[in-house]
Amino acid sequence: MRNIEDIATTRTGITMVSYTASREANCYWDGTAPFCAGSCPSGYNECRTDSCGDGACCMSGVKKYCCQGACS
Repeated sequence: MRNIEDIATTRTGITMVSYTASREANCYWDGTAPFCAGSCPSGYNECRTDSCGDGACCMSGVKKYCCQGACS
């Protein structure tokens, strides 16, 4: 359940932005171009795979988006 402060700041979008940022802070792309071999360590879930992920694209292999906890 949200508290009053959350409801008030959600209307301005401030809470939504900071919530997204803090949730994303527990996620990262693993794998380095051009020869990617992304993998997620123990305690992280593999949430996405992509050949470009966070920018530079892989010539071989894929990058993996790893999140601690639930995938966002």
